[in-house]
Amino acid sequence: MSKSNSAIKLDLDLVRVRVVTDYYDRAEVETVLSRLHPLGANKAIGERLVYSASYRGEWVAVLVVDGAVKRNKLREARIGWTSKQRDNRLHFVVNNSRYLIAPKYEGVPNLASKILSLLANRISADWQRRYGHPVLVIETYVDTENTGSCYSAAGWENLGYSSGYQAYGRERTHSKWYLVKALHKDSFAALSSEIPHALCTGVKEVSGESNNNYVLDASKFKIADLQKALEKVRDPRGKQGKRYQLVPLLSLCIAAVVSGYTQYRQIADWIENLPAQERALFGLEEGRIPDESTISLFLRNLDPVELQTVLRDWLLRTYKKDVTFDILTLDGKALRATSSLATEQSAFLNVFANELGIVIEHLPTAKGGGEKKTAREAVQSNKEFEGKTILVDAINTDRKLVHELKKKVPRMSSLSKAIRNL
Repeated sequence: MSKSNSAIKLDLDLVRVRVVTDYYDRAEVETVLSRLHPLGANKAIGERLVYSASYRGEWVAVLVVDGAVKRNKLREARIGWTSKQRDNRLHFVVNNSRYLIAPKYEGVPNLASKILSLLANRISADWQRRYGHPVLVIETYVDTENTGSCYSAAGWENLGYSSGYQAYGRERTHSKWYLVKALHKDSFAALSSEIPHALCTGVKEVSGESNNNYVLDASKFKIADLQKALEKVRDPRGKQGKRYQLVPLLSLCIAAVVSGYTQYRQIADWIENLPAQERALFGLEEGRIPDESTISLFLRNLDPVELQTVLRDWLLRTYKKDVTFDILTLDGKALRATSSLATEQSAFLNVFANELGIVIEHLPTAKGGGEKKTAREAVQSNKEFEGKTILVDAINTDRKLVHELKKKVPRMSSLSKAIRNL
């Protein structure tokens, strides 16, 4: 790719990268690599996807992506992996083992880096569809005589010289440049997180500024800190029938929700699919995995207000943010799992601090008009509302609530001005 071929002009927006699935196309890729790539066509071992890049229907490049190299000190140091984390999460890292630009297109400005960018944009979703898990990082090795400029232009990070590779009974290969591409800004944090991170589950939207559309950033969570906080939650179960201790089971359920699994069936599946070594970190006894009915009964009997209070205080300590915020959202929620009849479901009014990304109050209320009454009482009794911008559903907004809000903002004398805070 060092040759200059600037005479060929391509509209890079028309370059397409796709997975090669046809048997004959894959055979052709193997043939091309065997003939033209310095390392030939490597043997397929483990998970692998083959890609082609095309321009107006003509192939311009082929790429092969395999499972990652088992050990690499540069990678482990960059991610911050322990040996156990590496063994459990190595499948989230893949290796771009072959990359060949067709001779006709070698040296075309920006083509090689464009193809790498297109690959990075789609590979995680492709891997999820093919192998059932996402990809967080791509790695590659580049000969030292090659600067790897196309990788650098595509946002890959050069971590330095690798120590080479030595297969059993063979000589060690020479050192190469080792480059990595994080596919998400939190990829490294997710891979080293104690609690399995949402990125590792294929959940796309991850944010520390969490709300109903996001899941919390588990990379900031420590299992020991979470479990210490949960010791304050009262166990609703009787002396008999306690197959699982409260703190390990509850912390596992919370970790599942943090990772994007919110329904009882999903929580049970998440815990079951968790490697035994990681379940053990939570204190779950070996060989014992709670089923959906156990989790459902357990969670439904917990005091939601007590649990919300414990989690709120823990999150505030975890994120280490000052308890200062300017925007509050009042939002009513019904717990559908508490009853099949809408009129009998338990309901709550959540007071959500937008900048902190957490619920700071979780107030029981009645369905229907009860939310309006609870909202007024919350504004009356809570000093956190003073000087804040309040967002409220139209159904809960009436003159009585506006009247209470005006008390929190004395300088607003007219109803129209107060309504701007709704």
